[in-house]
Amino acid sequence: MLEQSVSERLIEFAFEWKERGVPVDVTHEAKRLLLNQLKASVGAVETDTVHLLHESIAPPRSDQNPAHVIWLGTETTQEDAALVNGALYEVLDFHDTYIPCYMHATSAVLPAVIAAAEGRGQSGKDVIDALALGMEIELAIATMLMPTAYFRGYVPAGLTGGVGAAAACGILAGLNKQKLRDAIGIAMCTAFGLYVSVGSMTLSYITGATARSGLTAFNLAEKGFDAPQTAFEGDKGMFVTHSDEDAKKIDEVLGSLGSTWRIHGQTYKVIPTETITHGPVELVLDVLPRANGRAVESLEFAVCPIVKEICDERMERFGDPSSELTARFDLCFCAAAAWHRGRFTLDEMREAAYTNKDILDLRARTHLVEDEKRETFEGCSLLVTFTDGTTETANVDAFLGSPGSRMTDEQLSDLFRASSQKYLQDGQAEKILDAVWNLDKAENVSELVSLLTVEG
Repeated sequence: MLEQSVSERLIEFAFEWKERGVPVDVTHEAKRLLLNQLKASVGAVETDTVHLLHESIAPPRSDQNPAHVIWLGTETTQEDAALVNGALYEVLDFHDTYIPCYMHATSAVLPAVIAAAEGRGQSGKDVIDALALGMEIELAIATMLMPTAYFRGYVPAGLTGGVGAAAACGILAGLNKQKLRDAIGIAMCTAFGLYVSVGSMTLSYITGATARSGLTAFNLAEKGFDAPQTAFEGDKGMFVTHSDEDAKKIDEVLGSLGSTWRIHGQTYKVIPTETITHGPVELVLDVLPRANGRAVESLEFAVCPIVKEICDERMERFGDPSSELTARFDLCFCAAAAWHRGRFTLDEMREAAYTNKDILDLRARTHLVEDEKRETFEGCSLLVTFTDGTTETANVDAFLGSPGSRMTDEQLSDLFRASSQKYLQDGQAEKILDAVWNLDKAENVSELVSLLTVEG
C-alpha cells in the first residue's frame, strides 16, 4: 500500500515545482507546444467537424466570465470554448505526439487552461507554468497506463487529457492541495474515449469533450465537490479498469517526476497527418528527385511491427479513403499521394486527391513489411522498385520533428507562417509569434487570444 495516494503524490510534485519555479527549458517547451497547436489549428476552421461543433455552443450568461473560440473569435462559455478549441487542435492531426504513449498530450490541456485563464484575467506566465505542470501530470498518468490501455482500445489522450486539464486549471487558480486532489480525482473517474473513433469526427469531439470535462472537474472541485482519494490505484480505480500494466510501474513513474521531464519527449509534426506516416512521407520526398521520370512498380516500407498492425486493421475497416478523415489515417494513401504530387499538404487529403485513380492505383502497390529491429515508429526504410527493374532506397531513424531530429524554434515559427499564410492578414503571423515567444511577459493571456482570429 502506498503511503500517499497517486493523486497526493502528483499534487506534491505540482506544489513543489510551483514554489521552486518551473525550469526555464520546460516553460520554453510549453511555449513551443502552444505555438505548435496554433499551427495545427488555423487551417481547421474550414472543416465540417469544427463548423458543426461551433454551431452547438451558446453565448455566456451575464454572470459568467467568457472565453473565446480561437480563430473564429466567438465569445462563449469557458466550457464551450474548451470543447471547440480542443477539436480545432485535433481535427487536422497536425499537433504534437508523445510517441511512448501513442498520444497527443497538449490538445486537451491547453484549451482548458487558456479558457480558465482568459475568464480569470490571468497572466501568460501563469498559463505557461500551469500548462507545463499539468502536462507532466498527464504524461505521468499516461506512462502508467500505456501501452495496454491503448491496446484495449482507448484514446490515450481521452483517458488522460482531462486529468492534465483539471490539474493545469487547478494550478492556475491556486487551489489548495485537497481541492486540487479532488479535481484530478473527478477527472480520473470520468475519463473516456474509444479508439474506434479514428477516421470519424468523433475523435476530434473526444479531444474537445475531454478538455471541457477537465475544466468542469476543476470548477466542481473549486466549489467543494469531492472525489475518491484513490481514484487512480483503488481496487476499481483508473489503473485496473483501464489497463493491464504491472502495478510496479506506478512507483517508478512517480519517482521520476521532476527529474525526468516528459514534456521534452514531444514530437512536432511537419505535415498534417498522423505520426506513423511522417517517416514514410519524408522518405518518399527524399527519393522522388532521384526517380528521374522512371515509372514506379511498387513502394515498400519496412516499419515498426505495430505500424503494420495499425495500418492493416484500418485498411480492412475503411477500405479506400472516403473522406479527408479516413485519408489522413491511411499511411499507404498518404505515401502514394506524396509521390504522385511531390508534396504533402492539406490538399493531398481532399477529395480531388483521395478519389484520384492514379494515387489509388499506387496506394494498392504500396506495401508495409515488419522490421523487428525497430521498436518505435520514428524511423523506417523505403525500397522503391521501378518498372524497368531498377531500385532506389532510403532510410530514416528519426524523422524531422521527433526528439531524435528536433525541430528548431525558427523551423517551428516558419511552419506556423506557412500554415497560417492563407488565413491571416499581413503582419498578423509575426504579431502572434512575438506574443507566443514572449507570453511569460504578458500581463493577461487575453493579449494573445485577441490576435487569434482569421480573415472573414
